[in-house]
Amino acid sequence: MTVNVLNKQDIYENVFKLLEGVTLKKRVNNTNRRNFPVYRGAIYGMVRPRFKYDGKLQLSIDSKKHPEIFKELVRIGNIIAPKGFKFNSIQVNKNLQSPPHIDSKNVGNSMLVSVGNYEGCNLVINGKEYNTKNKPVIFNGAELEHYNTPLISGTKYSIIYFTTLNR
Repeated sequence: MTVNVLNKQDIYENVFKLLEGVTLKKRVNNTNRRNFPVYRGAIYGMVRPRFKYDGKLQLSIDSKKHPEIFKELVRIGNIIAPKGFKFNSIQVNKNLQSPPHIDSKNVGNSMLVSVGNYEGCNLVINGKEYNTKNKPVIFNGAELEHYNTPLISGTKYSIIYFTTLNR
């Protein structure tokens, strides 16, 4: 399902500048994402604590470290999300060409939009290709396999709005 709520690049310009001004943490292969390459990314909003998880979500370290980015991501999410779409977490990936995967810990639909000065790296969901540059796409990432085509050039930030279940 494609949702083309807004296609105005100007609403994304500020978040692109903010993201370009920070160095996102290097993410390496781990048991949750064995096929993923090393990439740079951040998680904003609510997360499960890495240590001593007591069943309660908490605000991510990235949200605390860069509140201006978190605030801007939430602002954009509230503008582009259709009525009734809820999210409590936001994943940001820089130039990630993700392999085929599902997001088993997500609940309900996810909304993905990409920003930057890039070419290529389209989103593929169940074999159908979507250009997400300044165009949000909503899909159930926990049920539908998805991945990216190769990045041709430039800098791309994928912004994924989703809900993390508190269990």
